Amino acid sequence: MAGITAEAETVTLEAIEVSTEQEKTSRSLEPQTVISGKELMQKSAATLGATLQDELGVANSTFGPNVGLPLIRGQHGPRTRVMVNGVGTHDASAISPDHGTTVESLLAKEITVLKGPATIRNGGGAIGGAIEIKDGRIPESLPPRTKTTTQIRFNTNHDEKVFASEILAKLNSIAFHADIHGRDSNNIQIPGYAIDQEDIARVLDIPSPSNTHGYTDNTNARSKGGSVGASYFGEKGYIGISLSQYASNYGIPLGPAHSHGGGTIEGSERVRIDMRQERIDLKGELFLDTQWLESIALRIGKSRYKHDELDNGLPQTRFTNDVIESRLEFNHRLVPNLSGVLGFHGIGREFAALGVEAFAPATSINSSGLYLIETLDMKPFQLEFGYRKEQVRLDPDDQLTRFGPIIIPVAQPKRDFSPESFSMAFSWIHQTGSITLNRWIARRAPDVQELYAVGPHLATRTYDFGNKELEIETLNGWDVRLQQKLGKLEGILNLFKYSADNYIYQYNTGNKYQTDAILPIPKPVCTRLTTCLIVMQQAQQDADFHGYELEAGLPLKVPGFRKFRASLFADQVRGLLNDGTYVPRLAPARQGLFIQTGYGKWEADLRYTHVQAQERTGTMIKVDQVELEPGTDSYDKIDISLRRSLQVSESIKGDFFINMRNVTNAEIRNSTSFLRYYSPELGRNIELGMRLDF
Repeated sequence: MAGITAEAETVTLEAIEVSTEQEKTSRSLEPQTVISGKELMQKSAATLGATLQDELGVANSTFGPNVGLPLIRGQHGPRTRVMVNGVGTHDASAISPDHGTTVESLLAKEITVLKGPATIRNGGGAIGGAIEIKDGRIPESLPPRTKTTTQIRFNTNHDEKVFASEILAKLNSIAFHADIHGRDSNNIQIPGYAIDQEDIARVLDIPSPSNTHGYTDNTNARSKGGSVGASYFGEKGYIGISLSQYASNYGIPLGPAHSHGGGTIEGSERVRIDMRQERIDLKGELFLDTQWLESIALRIGKSRYKHDELDNGLPQTRFTNDVIESRLEFNHRLVPNLSGVLGFHGIGREFAALGVEAFAPATSINSSGLYLIETLDMKPFQLEFGYRKEQVRLDPDDQLTRFGPIIIPVAQPKRDFSPESFSMAFSWIHQTGSITLNRWIARRAPDVQELYAVGPHLATRTYDFGNKELEIETLNGWDVRLQQKLGKLEGILNLFKYSADNYIYQYNTGNKYQTDAILPIPKPVCTRLTTCLIVMQQAQQDADFHGYELEAGLPLKVPGFRKFRASLFADQVRGLLNDGTYVPRLAPARQGLFIQTGYGKWEADLRYTHVQAQERTGTMIKVDQVELEPGTDSYDKIDISLRRSLQVSESIKGDFFINMRNVTNAEIRNSTSFLRYYSPELGRNIELGMRLDF
C-alpha cells in the first residue's frame, strides 16, 4: 500500500508542475526570474533592491541602507515598475532615488522579475522591466484550514529587529487574511570612513569638514504596517478586497553640512523621510463556460501616499501621490492553440510637492491603455505577439521655486503623448533545452520630474532642472535566451541589446548653486560646502545598451553531503550615449561561484561574488574640461546561509536560519548609488531568524 501511495503522489506532483509551467508560458515568453518558497525567505531583506540584488541582470540602486530599488539591466526609476497583485505600488520611488518603496518583502509569496520591457501589459513605466509581487492579501482560493505564519529576525550589524505575522482562515465561502509587520534598526556599521574625502573633493572641489569612522550616522530606520482582506468564492469565480497601511521613517546618510541660507550652521543636517501610505485593493475573476472567452479578471487599486522630508526634525517638503489604477482583462482562446488576453488599463494620478524644496510642480497625470497579447502554441514552437496603444496627459500647476524669502514662479506647459509599443517572441523547446527570441519596440512618455523639475533637492544634494521639451523615449530591444542541458550540466545564457531613441537621462552640468544667495546663482566652483548644491539637468539623446547573463550548474557527489550543486555565474551591462559618454550609475560586471548543499538536517548556501571596478561613469563638466565622475573600486563579497527545518509538534513547523552577509567586511561602494561618496554599503552582518507555521 505504501508503494501505491507514493506512486499516486508522484503523479499528482507532476501534474501540478506541468500546469504551472503552461500557465507561465501562455502568459508570456519574455525573460523572467521567479523567486518563491524558502529561496525567497532566505533572500528577503529590508529593501526590495537588497532582496533581488543577487539575481542575474539585477542590481540594487541604493540611497543608504533604507532605500534599495531594483535596477534591471541598467534600467530603473521611471523605467521599471513595481507591482503588487497586478497594481502598482504608487509610492514616490520612481520620482527620486531617495524615495523607498512601500513593500515589505517578508510578506511576499512570490516575486517575478521581468527583465525585458514589460510595457505591453504594464505601460510605459515598465519600459525597462517590472517587478511583480504576490502577497496573498486578497485570497485567491479557499484555504483547507486556518494557517498562521510568524517570522522574527535580528541583524547584528545595526541591531535590526524584524517581526511579521499573518493569518489565513475561512468561513463557509469566504476566505480571510490579516497581517502585521514591523522593522527597527540603528545606524549601520561599515569598514573605514563613511565619506570618501578624495572623491568628494573631486566632485565638490573641496573635502568635507565632517566624517564618521566605523559607522554611517543618521541611517537608523523604523517601519510598520498591516492589512486585512477577504474574498468571496462562488461557483464561477471570486471577488476580494483588502485594506492596507504602511509607514516608515528613515534617515539619509549625512553629507557635508548644508544650509538653505540665512541660518546658523552647526553641522551636517539630518535629513529624514517620514512616509505613509493607505491602500484599498479590489481583485476578482469570473470563469466562463463559453468556447472562446475563458475568464474576465478585474483589478482596482486606490492609494493615498505622502511623505515629509524632515530637516533636523522639521518638515521642509511634503510629497503626495494619490492614485487610482484599474485593469480589466478578457482571457480568451479563439482556437484550441491560440490564446491571449485583451486588456484595458487606466491610471489617474495626482502628484504634488509642497514646501521649501518642492523641486517638481503639482501635476495631474492621466494615462489609459489598450493592449492585446496573443500566443500561438504549435509544440514544440510558440509564437507571441503584443501591442499596446496608450494616451498620456500631464497637466501641471505653476512651479513655485523657493530660496530663502524669494519665491520664483515658473509656468509649465501641458503635455500630451500617444506612445505605441509592440513585442514579438519565438520559442523552440527541444529535448535538452530551449531557445527563446524576444523583440520589442517599447515606448514611454516622460515622467513629471523629468519634464518639470526646477529647484533644490536636499536629500540628493542637487539642484534639479527638468526639460519641458522632452519627447517620447523608444527602446528597440533584442533578447536571446539559450537554455541547455549536457548530461548533468545545466546552463542558461541571456544575450540582450537595446537601442534607445531619445533616451532620457540626468547629467552633472558642472555648475554649483550657492543657496545663501538671494537668487540662485550658478557658479563653476564650490567655495563653501555648507551652501553648495550640484546642478543636475535632464537631457535626451540616443543610447545603446548591451550585456549578458550566464549561469552554469553541475550537481556533484561529495561524501557526507547531500544535494551538492556548484554553479558559476556572471552578468554585465554596458550603456553608451550617442556622444560617446557612458550612461551614469550603471552596475559593473560581476562573476562568482554559488554552492548549495545539505548535511544532516541542515541546508547551506555559499556565494562568492567578485564585482569589478566601475570606471565607465557619467561625466561632470569642470571649468575648462569634461571629466568622468569618480568610479568605484572592485571588491569580493562572501555570503553564507544556513537553514534547518523545525518540527515543534504535529501542528507547528518552520525554519531556523542564519544569513551571514559580507563575511570578510569588504568596503563596498555601490556604483549605482547617488551616495557612493558619502557611505559604503553594510559591513559584515549576521542575521538570525525563525519562521513558524501553525
